[in-house]
Amino acid sequence: MKNAHIAMATCSAFMFAITVVWGDNHPATVPVLTPAAEYWRGAREESPGAFLSQSPAASHIVITCDRWPDCTDLRQFGLDAIRLSDAKTDHEKALAVWRWVRRCMMNTNGTSPCEPFENPRQTNNASGAVLDPLKQLNVYGAHWCDGLSQTMASIWRALGYPAEKFYMHGHTLADCYYRDFDGQERWHVFDVSEGRFMMDASGKRVLTPDEMVTDILSDYAYGYVHAPHTEMPTHRIDLALRQRERLERSWGGDGSPPYQNNIGHQHPNDSEHGPYKFGFGTGSWDYTPNLSDGRWEDGLVAPPTGIDNAALRPSEAGKPGSAEWRFRTPYIVSDLNMVMRYSLDPRSDKVRLFLSVDDGATWGQLWESSKEMNGVLEEIPLCEKFLVIKNAAPPAGFMSPFGRYAFRLKLELFARETPRDCFVNDITFRTTVQQNFYSLPQLQPGINRITVKGDVAKGAALKITYVWSDPAGKDRTNITIAEQLPYTYEIIAGGDKWEDCVCKSVTVEALAATGNGNHTVVQERPAPFSALAPLGPAEVTRIRDSARPHPDAAIPVEELIANLKNPEKAKAAVNNLMVLADHKSFDALKAFIYEVEPAEGRHDALKGAKESALVALYHVDRDRSRAVLLDVLSEPRRSNWGSHAAALSGNWAADAAIIGCLAVDAGWKEFASPLAKVLETPVMHPDVRRGIIRSLGRLGNPAGADAIRKLLLTDKDEDDLQLLALAEGQLADQRAIPLLRPLLELGYTPTRCSAALALGMLGDRDSARPLRPWLQDVRDENVRAAAAEALGQLGDKDAVPALEAALAAEPFKWVREKMSVALRTI
Repeated sequence: MKNAHIAMATCSAFMFAITVVWGDNHPATVPVLTPAAEYWRGAREESPGAFLSQSPAASHIVITCDRWPDCTDLRQFGLDAIRLSDAKTDHEKALAVWRWVRRCMMNTNGTSPCEPFENPRQTNNASGAVLDPLKQLNVYGAHWCDGLSQTMASIWRALGYPAEKFYMHGHTLADCYYRDFDGQERWHVFDVSEGRFMMDASGKRVLTPDEMVTDILSDYAYGYVHAPHTEMPTHRIDLALRQRERLERSWGGDGSPPYQNNIGHQHPNDSEHGPYKFGFGTGSWDYTPNLSDGRWEDGLVAPPTGIDNAALRPSEAGKPGSAEWRFRTPYIVSDLNMVMRYSLDPRSDKVRLFLSVDDGATWGQLWESSKEMNGVLEEIPLCEKFLVIKNAAPPAGFMSPFGRYAFRLKLELFARETPRDCFVNDITFRTTVQQNFYSLPQLQPGINRITVKGDVAKGAALKITYVWSDPAGKDRTNITIAEQLPYTYEIIAGGDKWEDCVCKSVTVEALAATGNGNHTVVQERPAPFSALAPLGPAEVTRIRDSARPHPDAAIPVEELIANLKNPEKAKAAVNNLMVLADHKSFDALKAFIYEVEPAEGRHDALKGAKESALVALYHVDRDRSRAVLLDVLSEPRRSNWGSHAAALSGNWAADAAIIGCLAVDAGWKEFASPLAKVLETPVMHPDVRRGIIRSLGRLGNPAGADAIRKLLLTDKDEDDLQLLALAEGQLADQRAIPLLRPLLELGYTPTRCSAALALGMLGDRDSARPLRPWLQDVRDENVRAAAAEALGQLGDKDAVPALEAALAAEPFKWVREKMSVALRTI
């Protein structure tokens, strides 16, 4: 799925402290973000809002276990993944992030997470698709390849590295940039949803995007593009609680239907999710204010209006009294019930409940008493629901907390004659939420160090309860009280392997402090355990193995050559010959390309094999392959795709895209002219066109400039434009400058950045002025980097003050390096 192109509102770590004012006028200052910042977030925070009540008992609460990554913050997740994998090199760190994202997330069932109430505010996201990586990681846990790759790329960015969503042929991967064992910095492609990555022949590094064509042809990567960055998180996962408010989060559902079930079928040999069955988790919030204690008002949004201070009842006859609560959850609401004991005379009195989903700006009635009550406990359902489907709007007039992260409830009491006869004795709000239980701080056999972070108000404490099963017993329990934070304590679980310890729930409750300090109330006797084996190589968790064939185990070359004549065995034979690179196979591969013709209507049967044969020929003998590849490129019928015009044209164009990549790899500039002519072919897949555009730019031969400029005049595809713009700069085509300048104003960030880089290469000094403000862009580090690089190439002296200021504030090391180079160049 290519959700990339609905994610045009981009946002990244930003450079200045910003004060955010929530709907309740409670300001929250977002911290200045640097590579050492505790939180790595977007330039704004939208949900669920910082404000809970007048005097919350606890705020910003996060519970972590040192045996599992902290999923509440992207940067900390990456650091924990690196620590848990004992990763030292950049290569090992990237594999660690890839592995732990896969451990914490799953593939979708075909339904991508949608939030029609929350996400229409985001630019070009009318579908309501969930783009926030913290929501994907903590609330849903399942997504298409796009969402899974986005999460990995966002974490890698949060660690300070360049990272992009890599889109090709209907599939999205994560493209991560870092330094390899040989000291070279490269891009590296990771397939998060399919559980694979490709290693080079040395087995020491992950392939680059271009090597996925030239090293061993894989998935038609020649047509890849980098999709726009999605926003860094605007959602918070920390908890806030009032006294007598508790949240129980379970490792599994409790039978309640979710907000939206996105969990798909997983591979039966999955080795990444331990003892937990695939599915969504539920969380249960219970809030029971103590109405006999005057402190219950602390849990309100503001002091009650028209309410007797001694009880929840109207203070005057004939006038309504009301009390208002705000509810805040980092997990999406799937249900809400109110349990209430109250009294009234239905002939003259009323008790009503109202809902606001816009922080009190507007209200809608949820419920009204309809019968005489005399202190009887009643359970009242409050959550209307609907089936959440992508692009489907909620029912008209829908009034419910369903699908929200924050809402307000206002209880109104009206007594026409006697206020003392209309009152509430007890009230409990029960909110059910959907959450990804793989993101919870799970226990594992051995010593688990639990840390509780956040702020606890004076006179308040937190009660943390873990329930789990291990070989020593079922539903073993630890209950710990924390009065001062942060606090770290230990839970020892039994077992010899991950599957021996299964968590059931972790509950946090705010209550009054006793003054006894931090202590454990219930602690199970330590159970026998063995140290878990350290994580092995990341390859052991791969579901689909797309590694290259190993030459030592290959079939003899003579047999492989013979298999080229068998359509059922040809593809495997070509792949093995590609790896073996034995000179004896050159003539057989050449004949296979020129002479083997697919049967009528069976072009797909040989398509992959004939294309791979081009790469195999290149590996067997690069010098001899040069003439053959140029010949195949020169005319559609050379590679014998049969007489069907559409198949001939389309397949030959795909051959040309592959040959273009090989020509770039070898530096064969003479391939530019015939490659440019291929762009005129009437049948061409968009990925093929993009591959040819990229190769023409990278070859740097001016012979390709006319074809690129012609497309730049007519092509409106955003992905084509980002490649065309960059190619014009690489080809030094001065005639393209008037076509490139308007692209700086586009909303599509990859195209804007490519145009900036191209204009810098072309020395267009008139572009400097519009580029200078980009250095202060708080939304996307790519924009700042492109501006710095282009301004340096343009030698723009007027940009020096802005570059110096941006350099001092820039949180990304790699962007700082570009700014430093620009200053030295100017």
